[in-house]
Amino acid sequence: MKSVNFLEIVFENCEGIIIPIDRIVEFKYGELTSLEDELFSDGNYYSTSHLTLKISYHDESELNYNDMDYEEPLGMYVGNPLSKNVEDRPNILGRLLNHHDVVGVWLLDESEEPFKTIYAPWGEDEYVNEYMSIKAENGLIEIEIKE
Repeated sequence: MKSVNFLEIVFENCEGIIIPIDRIVEFKYGELTSLEDELFSDGNYYSTSHLTLKISYHDESELNYNDMDYEEPLGMYVGNPLSKNVEDRPNILGRLLNHHDVVGVWLLDESEEPFKTIYAPWGEDEYVNEYMSIKAENGLIEIEIKE
């Protein structure tokens, strides 16, 4: 079994941020249901009824992200010159606070390659995950997505 070195949090518009595992204080999820069809044929895709993440941050500057300050989004296409790794750009953690649109979490190995995907529950709205709540205080970002 591969070890988890990073988590990638993926958003509704295919953006994502990669967080080193040492910044993850807590990562919990409910029972996993395998997604197997022609799209998810390799057995590494799952859905769950709830997902909880607690991520550490060092200071408030890491939460100051404005997506309008950048021409390129966070990883929407191959060859994006901007890193989506929090180690390189700590302030991209702030993307979590700007929009309630977390789709799921990808578990990544030491090469930042995904080997397991967990999809969070999602409500009826196409752009906003109505099941998602988030708060940031005292050096901790807490995300809960629960039906």
